[in-house]
Amino acid sequence: MKKLSRPFMVFSALMSTISFNAVAADSFLEWKNEDESQSLKLGGVVRFNHRYESWGGENDGAGKTNFDILRVDLKGKYDDFYLNSSYILQDQEYTSIEKAYVGYNFNKNNSIEAGFVYKPFAIYPYPQNGWTYHIPFFLGYGNNIAPGLNWNYVDQDWDIRLGYYPRMLDTSLRYSPESATYDDLTENAFAFQQGYQNEKQNQVNARLVKKFDTEVGKQEVGLSGAVSQLHNKTTDKNGKYYALGAHANTNIDRWNLQGSVIHYKYDAKNPDGVDSDMTLMGVNGLTPAYFIASEGTISSLNVAYTLPVQDFGKLKAIKFYNDYSYLDKKRHDWSASQMNTTGMMFIANPFLVWADYTWGKNANIIGGATNSTGFTSTSSVNSDKWLYRINLNFGFTW
Repeated sequence: MKKLSRPFMVFSALMSTISFNAVAADSFLEWKNEDESQSLKLGGVVRFNHRYESWGGENDGAGKTNFDILRVDLKGKYDDFYLNSSYILQDQEYTSIEKAYVGYNFNKNNSIEAGFVYKPFAIYPYPQNGWTYHIPFFLGYGNNIAPGLNWNYVDQDWDIRLGYYPRMLDTSLRYSPESATYDDLTENAFAFQQGYQNEKQNQVNARLVKKFDTEVGKQEVGLSGAVSQLHNKTTDKNGKYYALGAHANTNIDRWNLQGSVIHYKYDAKNPDGVDSDMTLMGVNGLTPAYFIASEGTISSLNVAYTLPVQDFGKLKAIKFYNDYSYLDKKRHDWSASQMNTTGMMFIANPFLVWADYTWGKNANIIGGATNSTGFTSTSSVNSDKWLYRINLNFGFTW
């Protein structure tokens, strides 16, 4: 486990090497030259959770308040070059990198980025409105980064992104889940998972979006695709992975409607005795490693309404939302997974508060260890039961 003092010592050492001569109100610390062709901005957020869970455990009864994250953001610009990075200290002293890349603008439409970059796919980087992540995130389709390169083309009508990622981000640095080998996840995996030794290599992502400006608001429709090798460390053979997605994002005055459909498949070259209908997923240890169905279709539908607020102190708007996601698994004897989150987001800069009520069925996040097979066979204690969680998240931007 990493101690709290280490991230802050690294952070302090970094700051001692930089000389700032200006402060801006929109961030903790910001410097700009006169023509704004060069800049450096330091900021971030700290968040806390208060949670009640219906299935018992440490968050039953009156619930429990926990530290969520401390995120440090560093952004910079030097003529046509730019920097964007976020380092996260999480609950239980785990650390991760949300993103960390440098980019270059060839012109106003074309740019390239290198480092720990987002893998563009469908609704991204966040496939939901609420604080509670939904099924696309837990299957690797939200806020997902990898070491590699992205090329971006953006104009008034099109948003086109193409990326290449020779390997996935180390599990010790991950903020969002991705497929992984048992060897990489040993610290937070279980003995019965040790036969699963597949990892993505040489992944290519493409996202093509058509944008429309209408009298009632901005609209977009898009197609996404991803392919990669799926290398098995035990057999030393390469299987394959692919995903196809379609999405739409519609704005009508104060309303926003998002929808997506994603079909994916992991076709692994496992040794005899390993069930290829399941794929192992994992992050940096904050959440135990878990299985997902190796082939399935994820559907999501999110709706939100933003209500402006006047003459009420720092509170400027309240966003009401409902996020729904559904996983249909290829194996018909495995029950579907579902999640629905209804909530509100209170926007009061520098404060941001989410209030989520999430119902879930056959989803690991709703039920925890008691629903541990939720994204596969749904054969654990709370399988096929609707469970709920109430979550309040308090954030302060600095």
